[in-house]
Amino acid sequence: MSLGPLLAAPGLMQFHIAAAVLSLISGVAVMATPKGTSAHVGIGRIFAAAMLTTAFTSFGITGIVPGHFSPIHILSIVTLTTLPWAIYQRRLGNIRSHAIGMSLNFVGLIGAGFFALAPGRILGKAVAPITGGWPF
Repeated sequence: MSLGPLLAAPGLMQFHIAAAVLSLISGVAVMATPKGTSAHVGIGRIFAAAMLTTAFTSFGITGIVPGHFSPIHILSIVTLTTLPWAIYQRRLGNIRSHAIGMSLNFVGLIGAGFFALAPGRILGKAVAPITGGWPF
């Protein structure tokens, strides 16, 4: 692993990656905490804020096709619509829909992370500097 590619990346990309990492950590933590507890609620708020930050900052990153959005940006649009919907479902008391919505957002995060590790991408170069991506 080499932090060189991350440190050389533009500030917005560094912020985006930091928000994505916080999303990953808080997502795992919120799923591990007992549901309905103050810990679950607090960590869930961190997860939601980090996910929204990750989605919003993605629109400033157009590295695959410079100056144009890529298909991965569709996931950001989906996140920006389904995450508030899942929170709203919780407020309505529809816990099952809330859980499904939040879980699917987490799965989307994992999927986006997988593609971020692709050869030639900054995160791929940082995690697997010899192969330039996908360390598995």
